[in-house]
Amino acid sequence: MRDLPWRTITALIYGAIFLASGLVAGPWLTLVLAILFVLALQELWRLASALPQVRVRVGAIVGGVVVLAGGLFALLYLSSYVQGHGELIAPDARVWPWLRINIYPWIFMALLPTWAADIVAYVVGSLIGRRKLAPRISPGKTWEGTLAGFVAAAIAVWFVGAQVFSPSLPTEILVPLALAIGPAGLCGDLLESALKRAAGVKDSGTILPGHGGVLDRIDSLLLVAPVVALALNAYRSGMMEL
Repeated sequence: MRDLPWRTITALIYGAIFLASGLVAGPWLTLVLAILFVLALQELWRLASALPQVRVRVGAIVGGVVVLAGGLFALLYLSSYVQGHGELIAPDARVWPWLRINIYPWIFMALLPTWAADIVAYVVGSLIGRRKLAPRISPGKTWEGTLAGFVAAAIAVWFVGAQVFSPSLPTEILVPLALAIGPAGLCGDLLESALKRAAGVKDSGTILPGHGGVLDRIDSLLLVAPVVALALNAYRSGMMEL
């Protein structure tokens, strides 16, 4: 945990930018996602270029672009649902009334559980982690940290669904999200770790002190966002009783 101070500072700045996007969204979120896409695409190209075989490189680039574009587009889709005060919804909505703002709650549903799982898994794994989860792919991951991260993600899902949404999300949506977000984030993390391992590098880049590259920071989110987007689509289409 020697790099914890740098990780914390970087995470606070990164988190502030994304949380602000969850309050402002619109063109600001589009701009942030466009920048992330370009930076992550450069990292993906460098990683794929280090792979030994041409067909493997092509597969990594194509698959990586699909996951990257799909994940970031899903985040943008989450900003299409807004709740708040004034003209956008009923004026008596109970969404942080002391702030009197409009928010994009589904963005928070993707971000906060992902971050909670990442932070708790890192801390618990560093402190008490003993049993390796996938030593050949990601030697630092442990079962103890991973399971703690799943629990943290589930708690964060409940918090966002009950405290940020107005009215609260129904159990039929919260339970699947609570069960799916942790594993989805882990799969995204392991996919990127496998690519880095095959390329023979520790981090995808160096742009984020303590975290490595952009892909190192958003790998989990790239699979979590589509899961949350599916939940939003179900919410809108009336597939679940609200």
